[in-house]
Amino acid sequence: MNFFDFGSKLLRSTFHSSPIDIPYNGHIELITGNYKNIKFPVIFKQNSGKNLLDILDTGHANLFLISEKLKSVLMENELTGWKTYPIKLFDKKNSTILGYHGFSITGRCGPINYEKSTIIEERLIPTGPLVRFYKGRFFDVKNWDKSDFFLPEETIRITVNKKTSEILKKEKISNLILEPLEAQKTMIVNTSKKYN
Repeated sequence: MNFFDFGSKLLRSTFHSSPIDIPYNGHIELITGNYKNIKFPVIFKQNSGKNLLDILDTGHANLFLISEKLKSVLMENELTGWKTYPIKLFDKKNSTILGYHGFSITGRCGPINYEKSTIIEERLIPTGPLVRFYKGRFFDVKNWDKSDFFLPEETIRITVNKKTSEILKKEKISNLILEPLEAQKTMIVNTSKKYN
C-alpha cells in the first residue's frame, strides 16, 4: 500500500514534556486540529530526558512537538494534511526553549478495515498468555483525501504516504520511526468474533 505509520522512537534520553492546563481529552483536539476548548499558546513543561530532537514526545500517544527544521522541511516540500499551533516550551528550571511547534494532523481517510489483516498470536512477556493481534492496517484509498499526513477515521494513528516517508528519511529527521502499515500490529480487545 506504500503507507507508513509516523511515530517517535520513545527514547528515554529525548527531551519529554507534558502539556499544562489543557481540558480533558484536549490532547485529542491538539492531534486532530479541532481546537474547540484549547487556549493558546499551549504550555509544555519538561518532565524527563534532555536531547532536543526534531520530534519530541509529550506523554500522550501521537501528540508531538516538532522542530523548526521539521516544519521547514514540510513547508519547503509543500506537504499537506498538517498544521502547527503556538506553544511555550519550558525546561525543568522554567527556562524557555525556542524553536518548537505543536503538531496537528488535518488530513483524513476512512476507517481501518481489519478484515484484510492477518490474525497473529504473541506473548507480551515470555511466561505470559498468548495475545491476539491484527497484523496490518488497511483502509480504502477511495476514502482518503489524498493528504500527505492523515488520520484514519476514529483513530489518532498518524499515517503518511510513500513520498512523505522518503522526504523525511532524506532529510534525516531525528527521533522518527516510519513503519509500513503492513507491519503494524493492533491488539484485539473484547472481540466477539470467533477466529479459527
